[in-house]
Amino acid sequence: MPEIKREIAIIAIIAGLGVGILGGWFIPSPDFTTHTPLLDKIISRGELIVGTSADYAPFENKTWPGGEIVGFDIDLSQMIADAIGSGVTLTMVDLPFDSLIAACKAGTVDMLAAGLSYTEDRADKLAASITYINVSQVVIALNNSGITINHIDNVTAYHVGVQTATVMYDELEALGMIDNVNLFSYDNAIELMVALDAGTDIDLAYIDGPVFTAWEGIYDIEVLFSSGIDPFALYTRHGEPEFLYTINTVIYESYLTGSIFDTINYWFGNITT
Repeated sequence: MPEIKREIAIIAIIAGLGVGILGGWFIPSPDFTTHTPLLDKIISRGELIVGTSADYAPFENKTWPGGEIVGFDIDLSQMIADAIGSGVTLTMVDLPFDSLIAACKAGTVDMLAAGLSYTEDRADKLAASITYINVSQVVIALNNSGITINHIDNVTAYHVGVQTATVMYDELEALGMIDNVNLFSYDNAIELMVALDAGTDIDLAYIDGPVFTAWEGIYDIEVLFSSGIDPFALYTRHGEPEFLYTINTVIYESYLTGSIFDTINYWFGNITT
């Protein structure tokens, strides 16, 4: 599947992870004398609670008709639950994408695994893990649309759909695109793809590359432009160095040993073989 090879960058990720680990693991922790570490709470309850937005295949989506949440992020979360302890189960909580950060800050969930890019704004609000995968963003249209995009700036001449609260939305807003004029946001990727397929409100959609691949067998769509690489991170609350250490250890060691590549190949189509 050659399209995917351009959409997910694995090369040099281990080196990048190592730099992140060395830079973040050995910072002295604050003194939380009266604070029960989140990791201890997870072990005590025997459950890791992870927030996601289950409309973003292949990272997370629901099976039909059972409604089980599955995907790459869920398998990675399971690896973290297993690393915490043999008695720890994984519970995935499906939330609207734009409410995920607030839910984690409030303690409703322990961690976020939802195809979230690393951004400084998100890292100010929550503690980000080291990068667990890199993806590209793509501008897509219906096949035979007649539209040509040579640079991301070209999209401002069209009506473009994005998912609410994503880095793609922020990027297009920074280009001067205006809500409900030439920029249209949707609560989830399913609504976005339905709108693009209808061809009435939007001409283009701006999404992560693997999401296009997940939908291209359902809709008659094509990639017009790929805008480069974006790092994805897991998130938890600030002030939980023990739990963040566990998350980072699982990510780093999975790349160091190569164990994560089976999961990547399963969800993204044998891109590392």
